[in-house]
Formats: sequence, structure tokens, C-alpha cells
Amino acid sequence: MSGVRNGASGTAVSGAGGVIGTHVLRRLEATFDDVCDLDVEQRGLGGSQVLVHLRLTRDTSSERLRRLLSATDDVRHLTLVSSASVYGAWPNHPTPISEDVPVRPNSEAAFAVRHADAERRVLEWRDGGSPDGGERTAAILRPAPVVSSGVGGPIGEAMLAAAPIRTGSDDPPVQFLHVDDLAAAVVLATQQRLSGVFNVAPDGWLAPGELRDLLGARPKIRVPLPLPERLDRYVARRVGHTAPEGMLAYTRYSWVVANDRLRSVGWEPRYSSAQAFVIADTGMPWDDLNARQRQYATLIGAGAAMAAGGWAAVAWLRRSYALKS
Repeated sequence: MSGVRNGASGTAVSGAGGVIGTHVLRRLEATFDDVCDLDVEQRGLGGSQVLVHLRLTRDTSSERLRRLLSATDDVRHLTLVSSASVYGAWPNHPTPISEDVPVRPNSEAAFAVRHADAERRVLEWRDGGSPDGGERTAAILRPAPVVSSGVGGPIGEAMLAAAPIRTGSDDPPVQFLHVDDLAAAVVLATQQRLSGVFNVAPDGWLAPGELRDLLGARPKIRVPLPLPERLDRYVARRVGHTAPEGMLAYTRYSWVVANDRLRSVGWEPRYSSAQAFVIADTGMPWDDLNARQRQYATLIGAGAAMAAGGWAAVAWLRRSYALKS
């Protein structure tokens, strides 16, 4: 081995595909010597003392992570990029959420469930110790939705696409994390061989009024409860490729997180949520409509909401009549 700068030794990286993985991998290669991209070189861990796992998708599942963990005799530290979505999105959540809040992903959100399962496997690996009796460390990073210029992580892209849509009176705050800040967190956790769970988020979040200001000419679209079941299909069309499913709760309730624990070990975000949003936002289809088209779309949306409300009222009356009969 050629030796490693800044205190690591033999760094293997898994799940480095996609925008987030590629970006973070570049930062790791700029910081450490002897960085091996396992997805490209297709070799075993082979003496690596550090493993960084950057993303979980349908293809890069927790099962693959399980296989990696079973071949880590020499690994002493693991940095896992998970997601703040593991907390779930629930009406009784505190704002912001600290690392002490239990993991409770919404069952319909497969992306959040996969991350929670990966975290459990990593903690079991850490607590099991190495074959020679040595201690292991594992840093679990839970980033807010990650975005960057033009394209971001799948959860970040989905939250950007859904930004103008609200269900009924729901109007939660939102957070967006710039990919540069996530990369800095991964490097720090790996350099210092941190152990434990750390939220990765900008300072604060976007309140509803601030998000409205950033959306500019785009209206915040409010729809009655039966309609947001189409949200996943809308998001998939908006981002132009396979998007996370089960996003409804994550657009209805707050799941913004606190960054105090990571800040206490020296990490500082460069970007606010507002800055990350502006950098990443490529504009919704609304931006391409002229004034008449916008007015027509607004009327159609209002008509759909009224029709849905009327349908619900008729259904309720029918049920009431049936019960009385």
C-alpha cells in the first residue's frame, strides 16, 4: 500500500454510482491514498481497513451490504450514508429531529425501510467486533434530501419535484442538503473514524413562507386527500427516471433534522437549505407556460379539487342513507 493521508489506511468504497456517489468518491480520492472503487474494480476488500458505503438503491440493496459485511475481517471502520427518511414522517415528530428520536420509517416508503435495515446490519457488525477481538467503529450518516446543480440524489430530486404540492392544510418545513456538504461529512467521519449516528443537514430549514418565496411564480398546488396517491407518478414524470415511491407522508409532515452532533466534531455546512434549493431547482413545468395556459391550469386544478370534494360528499350521503335504511 502507498499509505494514506489524514489517518486512514486502505479505503474501499461501495455504491459509488449516481450523482451523490460519484461526487463523494472524488472527494475521498482527493483526501486518501489507495482508494478502491469496489463497483469498478470488482475485487474483494483485500486488506482494506476502511469501508465507505455510499448509497442503497433497488439494485444496491441491503443484501449486497450484508455480503460486504461478511467479508470485512480486516476492516476496522465503516462509514454508511443512510438517510434522514429513516425517522419517518409523522404528525407528532419534533422539529427538528435529533439522533435520539427512534427510527420509524413509513412502511410504504421502501427507500426509507431499506436504509433502516442497512443501519441495523451495520450496528450489528460494529457491535460484533473483529475476528481478532479488536474494536470496530461505524459512522452512520443520515443526510437530509441531497441536491446539487441540475440533478441530485433520488430522495432530493423527489422532494424538489413535490415542493409545490401540498395536501389539504398540510404545510411542513423542508430541508435540502448540498452534495458538497454531504461529501465533507463523509470525509470527516472517515478521517476521524467516528462511531455512532449523525444527522447531516444545513443549519435550520425552509419555513412554508420561505419555500413559497423561492417557488416564485409557481403556485403551491393544494389537492384533497384522495388525489395525492398520484404523487409518486407525478414525481417520476418530473424527474424523468425511476423515483422513490411512497413519498406522500414525506410531503405532508415535517422530518427536518438537527445537525448539532455532527457540528460538535468539526463539520460545518457551506450551504443553507435556501441556497441548496436555488442551486438545484431547474424549474417546474409551470415555468414554461404562458399567462393564459397558467390560468387554465389553475382553473383545471380548482375544478378537480371541487369535483373530488363533491364526490366525497355524495359518497358520505350515500353511506348515511344506507345506514339509516
